[in-house]
Amino acid sequence: MHTTDDYLWFDNRTDEKLVRERIEEQAKTVKRLTISNQAFLQNGLFHGLLLPELQELVIPSLFYFDNSKGWQFLHSLPKLEILVAEYTEAKDSILEGLSTAPWWESLTQLELKLANLKETTKWSTLWCEKNFQLKILCLFYLDPEKAEQVLTGTLDKLEYLIMGTDLGQDFLLKLAKKALPALADLDLSHSSMQLEETLKFLREPRPGLPKLERVRKQIASEERVEYYDWNGAAVDWGYRELSDSEIQKKYFKKTGLKILPANEQLASRTAMMSGSLRKLERPQ
Repeated sequence: MHTTDDYLWFDNRTDEKLVRERIEEQAKTVKRLTISNQAFLQNGLFHGLLLPELQELVIPSLFYFDNSKGWQFLHSLPKLEILVAEYTEAKDSILEGLSTAPWWESLTQLELKLANLKETTKWSTLWCEKNFQLKILCLFYLDPEKAEQVLTGTLDKLEYLIMGTDLGQDFLLKLAKKALPALADLDLSHSSMQLEETLKFLREPRPGLPKLERVRKQIASEERVEYYDWNGAAVDWGYRELSDSEIQKKYFKKTGLKILPANEQLASRTAMMSGSLRKLERPQ
């Protein structure tokens, strides 16, 4: 448990009833809330809470809120600007709950990992013809169709974009033409984008991205490396990944772009029990 005048953070080490008490005590003033306490979430102890000043909500999953009382709580947050949900099954009910939230288009930061998006029918309604205030957007487990549907929304304030996993071979071509006038940082290191597609994006004009400065993508060298098990026996092999400085020198030097440093916050995220779940900050 960690508390300040406007920030509350709880993990599994705090009794769920005490979590409720602490939130109630600061309900009128709390602006930032991180909850990874499973018992509190599973038992719905957030039901009925009114948090009129809450601007930031960080949770391990939207699954706990996928019922009438859960959505009533989420939809009652009038000032919500930042939503982080680490891992959620992408059911239609969850996507509909997001798209009808009064704060959906006014969020300034959104981080979602939504599994099984291929089985949903409401993903496009989250984005199409919406006018977003987002400055930071982090989305995982996309396929080509779902990745392209994100671009149907207006994202003219977006500064930092992280997208994965299988974005498709045409995604970067469409991204280069999409009007993202504020986009400065693009992280593709979590996507399966082929090297040639990435290099073409780096070298050719990007009329929709006038302020793009930094891009991140992992690139392998031609140097073969062996992988060994615990007793030293070779079990597999691969190619050594190039360092950031090597990528900058070999591929970025003449593009006018720089390497975006790895986001250590994102790299350190594992299970919610690790206590590492925090909203992302842009790398310096």
